[in-house]
Amino acid sequence: MTEPARVGILFETFQEFQILKRHLDRLGEWDIPYALTMASPSKSPERLARWVREREREGVEVFIVAVGGAASLAGAVASQTIRPVIAVPLDTTHLRGQDALFALTELPADAPVAVVGINHVENAIHCALRLLALSHPDYAARLERLRAQWAEKESESLDNLRDQYPEYFGARGAPVPPVEASAAEPEAGESAVPAAARAPETVGVSVSNAAPPPPAASPEGPKTRRIVVNPLQPDVAAIEEVSDILLEGGVVALPTDTVYGLAAVATNGAAVERLYAIKGRERGKPIPILIHSTRGLSRLVREVPDAARELIETLWPGALTLVFRKPAGLFAGFTLPDTIGLRMPDHLVALAVMSMVARPLAVTSANASGRPPALTADEVLEMFGSQIDCVLDAGRTPGEKVSTVLSLVERPFRILREGAVTFEQLKDLLGDALAEKPRL
Repeated sequence: MTEPARVGILFETFQEFQILKRHLDRLGEWDIPYALTMASPSKSPERLARWVREREREGVEVFIVAVGGAASLAGAVASQTIRPVIAVPLDTTHLRGQDALFALTELPADAPVAVVGINHVENAIHCALRLLALSHPDYAARLERLRAQWAEKESESLDNLRDQYPEYFGARGAPVPPVEASAAEPEAGESAVPAAARAPETVGVSVSNAAPPPPAASPEGPKTRRIVVNPLQPDVAAIEEVSDILLEGGVVALPTDTVYGLAAVATNGAAVERLYAIKGRERGKPIPILIHSTRGLSRLVREVPDAARELIETLWPGALTLVFRKPAGLFAGFTLPDTIGLRMPDHLVALAVMSMVARPLAVTSANASGRPPALTADEVLEMFGSQIDCVLDAGRTPGEKVSTVLSLVERPFRILREGAVTFEQLKDLLGDALAEKPRL
């Protein structure tokens, strides 16, 4: 017998479902049965109301509602149930989800909803887990295990900081030196730092809050920043920091759904040149571009063949690079004269960075010539060290295979490189539109 759903999920458009489905596996991992449907308060109000009431009778305890533009769907759900409703504003409009976020905060008191950040489906699922944990001991135990994992990850981050900046945090495993007792207890407002460690007193100048002196320059040169994030719930401040490095012309190693990649902002010619030099890549060899949504696809390619639309809907985000014809002169420094390779990775951290940068990224696998691609941040640092500006460490990447590259330039379509997506998978979707696999 199928276990009744505990979470009900609603959306209004196919584009909203594409964003939601990237995160539905999390509910499966946590053994949370769910039910979902597409509904509209204006086109199918009766069916919407009936679906909500039926799911509530069957045991749904919390609803998650995707909101692409207006707040009407979330308000309609809240008006039909006494269960908690969590709304997720999505970046599907020209206002990048800000319109949905604002509209949700203005819903009336008789149809209340809880609101998470734009595109933060993962946060909504975590909130649902916490609500279920209130009345289900098994979910409470699962939540405690998750909290222990997050605490362990934070401890690893602190260890990384100690390794990079021992002058601030102390060496890993080193005992904290005791503070020498002074002859008398300090008066209120007086610094408790031992007198020997204090700076000389200066008339009229307070030195009690002076910043520590900068560390001495390492003879080996500056160290690469290592920013550690939770791959399931990346810290916004960390994503902002990495995005700033990219926008300032930096080269960053970041995780994808296949391997770690070296990334630069595609519109910054100098940064892309650095990317070629660091990688040791031949100048005539193109670098693919990663995007976080299909919204701006029309500006990057001449056309999307009809047969390719099912590929995008089914396999994006994912480990498939599609080669299109491009407008003349676009990204001339690192793409072929007439074509461009595009991919949308299925990795929350990479998508978060690209969404915040709001620009396409030129990304090539993080490996030196003749070596396999890096699967961990440690492997990236071993190969490239201080040549890059930052490595965004989200743990080991999911797969050892690189993306499959499929050319859509001519019919039948041709596989230029077979990787994580197999010939058989593509053949099932494309049929005769895909050229037969060349015999070795």
